[in-house]
Amino acid sequence: MPATGHPAMQALRVHAFDQPLQLDTLPTPEPAAGEVRVRVQACGISFFDLLIARGGYQWRPGLPFTVGSEFAGVVEALGPGTTGLAEGDRVGGSVSIGAWCQQLCVPANVLHPVAPQAALDEAAVLYMPYGTALYALRERGQLQPGETLLVLGATGTVGAAAVQLGKALGARVIGAATGAAKCAAVQAAGADAVVDLAADDWKDQVKALAGPAGVDVVADPVGGAFTDTAFRTLGWGGRHLVLGFASGSIGQLKGNLTIVKGASLVGVDLRQFKERQPDAARVLMQDVAALHRDGRIRPLITARWPLTEHAQACAQAGDRATVGRVLLLP
Repeated sequence: MPATGHPAMQALRVHAFDQPLQLDTLPTPEPAAGEVRVRVQACGISFFDLLIARGGYQWRPGLPFTVGSEFAGVVEALGPGTTGLAEGDRVGGSVSIGAWCQQLCVPANVLHPVAPQAALDEAAVLYMPYGTALYALRERGQLQPGETLLVLGATGTVGAAAVQLGKALGARVIGAATGAAKCAAVQAAGADAVVDLAADDWKDQVKALAGPAGVDVVADPVGGAFTDTAFRTLGWGGRHLVLGFASGSIGQLKGNLTIVKGASLVGVDLRQFKERQPDAARVLMQDVAALHRDGRIRPLITARWPLTEHAQACAQAGDRATVGRVLLLP
């Protein structure tokens, strides 16, 4: 409901899927019971956000709606009966939609504290990609120290997180990206080896790097033809994690390959994990926050834009040549 005595706020909203985003002026929201109001300091722009804004995701929110799934800021007000947080606390979190605004009301239990020594704007692009990647590698892929991890799209939102988390979990990480500039970025991010997906023989390069045992886990946010090729690099008992389809097409796989390799094709959906196992998901996010606090993971921020320049920000975030995350600063 609208606040009384508070100024209005701005929010980036979709009014029609075939039209540009609009910067609307809305009443400042009041937190309900169990909620807090966050003054948003930074928002991430993800592939998911761009997809949902143009109506390309499998779930379409009712119109109009505020876009944005990743944010960080400062607690500004508490709803009735809200405990565990105080005004002035630095927090980050993720939602499905609604984050690209100046003030956001969310349930207190979706927020995570940002340590004093951690960069607040980095926390805006922490929980969705790193939560997805940690859930994929640890819970779904059962990645063990010393195993070999192949990350496709290793400079993308989730791919870059998977490279850093693979190293944090003790794996040997082979990062795969397209083009010399992206491959250099993967190397700089800490991958043990890098292959260029533009090379005709990239599968053979991966097999040579993995050795006779093959790849143990593939993190695949790319899809398309890369899925079949990457699956063929797996060793016995390997796990291929399906994280998304950034290539724009869904990968096809011959079912007999799973038998030949004794390998698994494993789906990863953080949103459903959070809905179905909220307590386990909260522990997962606390682990992400702790890794960030300790400096073991760190998102690469490549640009920061004000809300008024959202068109340029979204264009940069959607450009496949962009390496690192693009932020909106409300």
